[in-house]
Amino acid sequence: MLAGTWILVLMPLMDALQTFEWSSLVPVPTVFAFRDTTRTLDETLLSFPGVYQPLVFCIGVVLLFSKERGRRRAPLDWTRRWGVLCTYVVFLISATQVLFIAALVLAGIAAIFQDMPLKYQPEVTQLFVDISSSYLRYGPQATMKAGLALVAFSSVAVLLVCIPLFDALRSTGPKYLAGSLLAPLALFALMHLAQVARSCTGFSIGPSADLFRYAVYFWPDLPLKNFAGLPAGASGTVLSAILVESTKWCMVFAIAVWLTVARLAAWWQVRKTKAAQRDAAAAEGLNQRFSSPERSPSPPAKSSSA
Repeated sequence: MLAGTWILVLMPLMDALQTFEWSSLVPVPTVFAFRDTTRTLDETLLSFPGVYQPLVFCIGVVLLFSKERGRRRAPLDWTRRWGVLCTYVVFLISATQVLFIAALVLAGIAAIFQDMPLKYQPEVTQLFVDISSSYLRYGPQATMKAGLALVAFSSVAVLLVCIPLFDALRSTGPKYLAGSLLAPLALFALMHLAQVARSCTGFSIGPSADLFRYAVYFWPDLPLKNFAGLPAGASGTVLSAILVESTKWCMVFAIAVWLTVARLAAWWQVRKTKAAQRDAAAAEGLNQRFSSPERSPSPPAKSSSA
């Protein structure tokens, strides 16, 4: 659980690197060695929109739902499997957006190969054509309904993850403080679900463009661009949206610090207990050694006379 919270804290990392133009300064290793083997982070697939955030969100939430050794069973443990299922749905829907763009790129490469003379065409030309055309024709695509489903499932996953987080926080501190940290996360998740419900039931003209920014519940790009003085591209009340996103990240960071301090305190207590047990065992051994009566030497055996 501790690893999951710190992974969620890293949600704004890629956006921060791209907003302040630091991603072009981070070198990354290459899989295939070419003449120019130097690559930077902004040239990788990880920096592509819709790749880093869904991956980090799914890994962090699944780790929060994972079982821990030595933890007692709770009545609401059945929600863990539903939370993991929602996380898998978020991952699959997010992957369709990237796969659709990859299919378009593959179709473009195949078109370039087909423009070449037949004797110079690579052998994989027909394979590229079959794969790209099959996915574009039969594969899932990033539609408006898929975007609404992505927002809904990510919000439900955050609602469910508040249950194990509350169990972990209340076992290491006061309940009211644990509830105050988790209440904003649950409230914002319900707000996103209400917006999705309004768009699906027809109470609104159409889903707002900003609603799709909450595909993985977090929208770290907005406060970072506002901090850097760049246009955020948000409509409506920008200040309220910035406060919402800042509150989300601050709550997750506070939970991560809380669990870290509790884990370090428990580790230190276990270490002190083991050290005290070793000292007590050593002292008891010394007491037994010095309190035992000394044995008197036995007289020498007399030799029998012939």
